[in-house]
Amino acid sequence: MIRFFLTLATAALLLVAAAYGLLGQPWFKALPSYFFQTLILLLFGTGVIFVYLYRFHRPDLFVHIYLLSMVVKLLAYGAYNFFMIMDDEAGAVANVAWFMVLYLIFTLLEIIFLYRKISR
Repeated sequence: MIRFFLTLATAALLLVAAAYGLLGQPWFKALPSYFFQTLILLLFGTGVIFVYLYRFHRPDLFVHIYLLSMVVKLLAYGAYNFFMIMDDEAGAVANVAWFMVLYLIFTLLEIIFLYRKISR
């Protein structure tokens, strides 16, 4: 489990460094207005759900619980995106794009580490 959190933190730091590195590009003028809020929300959400699923010891219900966690994440993240878009309509595209990049990478890491656990 520690390896997952180290990988998640490393990925987050690399993504932040890449975003700051892109600031000099003419097509990347500024960081999204919800840059750090989105990063913290997704780190926290992914971490909490991973811990819950990692400690879940009923293999017959694992798929059901995993799918339920995906539904909860989609509802919570959908509400977050809705309020983020309503608050900053001008920066909505950049904020949602940043959200999607983080969501895809963090979910991919979560799936890889959970698959490694259940395939043993």
